[in-house]
Amino acid sequence: MKRTPAKRSSLFLLELIIAILFFSLTSVVCVQFFARAHLISRQTQELNAALEKVSGCTEIFLAGGDFTDIFGDRVSCTRQPDGSADYTLCYDSSWQLCTHADAAYTLQIRIQPSGRLLHGCFTASRLKNNTPDEDPVIYSTETDYCPVPGKGGA
Repeated sequence: MKRTPAKRSSLFLLELIIAILFFSLTSVVCVQFFARAHLISRQTQELNAALEKVSGCTEIFLAGGDFTDIFGDRVSCTRQPDGSADYTLCYDSSWQLCTHADAAYTLQIRIQPSGRLLHGCFTASRLKNNTPDEDPVIYSTETDYCPVPGKGGA
């Protein structure tokens, strides 16, 4: 009696197991790549939205606009005796203006006098612990503005 068919079938099963193992490992690697690509895409969308909001507020500042006139009651403002001002805009998860209770993101604007100039610091953050000091910063920029006398200022 010949044992050749048994050897062939066991060899075939071993090859089949190795092929299944190989494709399983490659599928796991591909799933990791797709998950990482999704995360990077989400972070990029978040960065682009933050950049757009910060850039818009920077342009308002450089044009000499007042944030309370433009955003009305949707901006909270704290003015200091030294002439500096802190503004906070709250955004929901789709970057639409909202109340602080519904906020997923904040845009902090700090304007300080620096001689004849006004120094503006604009920071977009993701709300994590509802405390601005611990929230991760998405995008931040600083700029200076020289107000024209008689035209108002930020």
